[in-house]
Amino acid sequence: MQPTSYSRPQIILHWVIATLVFFQIFMHDGIVGAWDGRMDGTLPNQPTINPHAVAGALILVLVLWRLVLRRRRGVPGLPEGEHPALKALATGTHAALNLLLILMVLSGAAAWMTGIEAIGDAHSIARLVLVPLVILHILAALYHHFWLKTDVLRRMLGRP
Repeated sequence: MQPTSYSRPQIILHWVIATLVFFQIFMHDGIVGAWDGRMDGTLPNQPTINPHAVAGALILVLVLWRLVLRRRRGVPGLPEGEHPALKALATGTHAALNLLLILMVLSGAAAWMTGIEAIGDAHSIARLVLVPLVILHILAALYHHFWLKTDVLRRMLGRP
């Protein structure tokens, strides 16, 4: 049977991951400077711990945990009567966000550990896909709440 709401852990994981992703998006200059220093030889080419890497590792663990909870518990269904195209877009966006978050962490770690610039470039390009997906996700939640008057946003806020 499909649940009618998200569990408390699912809600908390969603908002913690969202906070960490915003941290990564808005506070990435430090890692860019460190990366540039490694590439031009002004910083040693050795793995180091930094806030960007720690946040990335947390994102990976939390996204995987969230996917396990999703698999074990399930998630509420999409609103009844919603156009099939919107349902497909919602499903695709969620899958792309989860996949992209996992791949970004793995590519970022691989780039940092190996110093291979092409991997770092792929990681940076992925950010150009992630940001529009995050914006689409937010706009869709607001569209559901204010225009369609569904419970999509309320249930992720833990409100019936």
